[in-house]
Amino acid sequence: MPPPPGITPPASDIVTLSLISHTNAGKTTLARTLLRKDVGEVKDAAHVTLFNESFTLLEEEARLLRLWDTPGFGDSARLLKRLKRERNPVLWFLSQAWDRISDKPLWCSQQALKNVRDEADVVLYLVNATEPPEVAAYIAPEMEILSWVGKPVLVLLNQTGPLSDPETEEAELATWKTHLATWPLVRDVLRMDAFARCWVQEDKLMDCLTPLLSEQKAEPFKHLKKAWRQRNLDVFNQSSRVLSELLTAAVVDGIEVRNETLLERVGFGRTELNREYQESREKLATHLADRMTAATNALIRLHGLEGESARALGALAKEQFHSPQAVPEAIWSVVGSFAGGAMGGLIADLKMGGMTFGGGALVGGLAAGLGAYALILSYNLVRGEDHRLHWSREHFREQVRLAILTYLAVAHFGRGRGEWQESVEPEHWNRVVDEVLQEHLEGVDRLWRDGVQKGVLPSALSKAALPLVTDCLSCTLARLYPDAEIEI
Repeated sequence: MPPPPGITPPASDIVTLSLISHTNAGKTTLARTLLRKDVGEVKDAAHVTLFNESFTLLEEEARLLRLWDTPGFGDSARLLKRLKRERNPVLWFLSQAWDRISDKPLWCSQQALKNVRDEADVVLYLVNATEPPEVAAYIAPEMEILSWVGKPVLVLLNQTGPLSDPETEEAELATWKTHLATWPLVRDVLRMDAFARCWVQEDKLMDCLTPLLSEQKAEPFKHLKKAWRQRNLDVFNQSSRVLSELLTAAVVDGIEVRNETLLERVGFGRTELNREYQESREKLATHLADRMTAATNALIRLHGLEGESARALGALAKEQFHSPQAVPEAIWSVVGSFAGGAMGGLIADLKMGGMTFGGGALVGGLAAGLGAYALILSYNLVRGEDHRLHWSREHFREQVRLAILTYLAVAHFGRGRGEWQESVEPEHWNRVVDEVLQEHLEGVDRLWRDGVQKGVLPSALSKAALPLVTDCLSCTLARLYPDAEIEI
């Protein structure tokens, strides 16, 4: 039975993690990412955090997962020399009342070490991975200091830079593990970047914590771990639903356009028909842009992020999409930094009203004297079962690709970056998504055919789209994190 509101669970049901690092390594930034809210003060300076501060990572019935953000270690080498002069260094160290104004590095180190001794079940030791481990001279003395306390340590690699392919990341991880193998208290090393972590990595963190806890804390943590994963799965499943609704809407979206006349069919007097096709293309592009903006905003909210720039896009007037120069570049910032090939074509297609995508330029179609059907295709449109104009199958495939990439961009946007913003994303995502899309091409094409050529009801299309999107996303994550267990 859970305790009454406002009552702290008993100590035996509280699992405590202490976030420790050298000063200015990004502890508070990572805490914000894990907590999904802004806490503390973040700036590029030493000793920003002066006192230990406790936060609730997760509360599940009568159990609590707690995270302590601590002051950073300061002059670790000088601190270690001072401790070594004492017969009982930890007891002596904790009994001192150093002046935090006149000797801030030692004061901060005292607060951090005191927290580990009094509170921690496991120490999360954060390192700045932008420098190689052999260059970080502070690690050795700080590991020796932590060894005196005797708490298990998980090392987290922060500030790892832009995401790279799994092989490169694994090599970097192996380098750090080899370097830290000297200290038995280090039980594992994980990538946990405050700027680019994904929920799959959080699950990996929970897995690594399990064997490090005492027998007393193992049972409550089992329930906390399950609740943590379920929370992440709930966000994943809601994200899948958002994208499945986005793609269902793309399939059923259509514009009424009259059939061509006999004269138009043989190539005469097609000016008015061409104008109707162009207007239809622009309307569909506007609808798609509006839906993409709304879906991206929904994903941002689901992942506990903020993004005023993205939200502002939803208020754009539709007429802005009717001329290429008026299309806001920020609409496509989700994937614009790594768009290439067909994906780049889709974005260009949306910006230019259908005149550039897939090599089927409208101007070329007119010059060749194409009939109405071929002319429609040059706009990446087809007539559906309802006789309206819809997106072509090839265009819809690119929309699926865009949806997957959008999810990856949001799911990897750590709150440490602040509000949602345009950023450079890893190029290998395109390759991975290409592979996943190719494997699911039959299901993608079936969804398009059911909606456009067979006129299946939207409710039935949505029901079919959800498992397809879920499987595409889970397969993509499984390829990006081959050592993780992706069980959706």
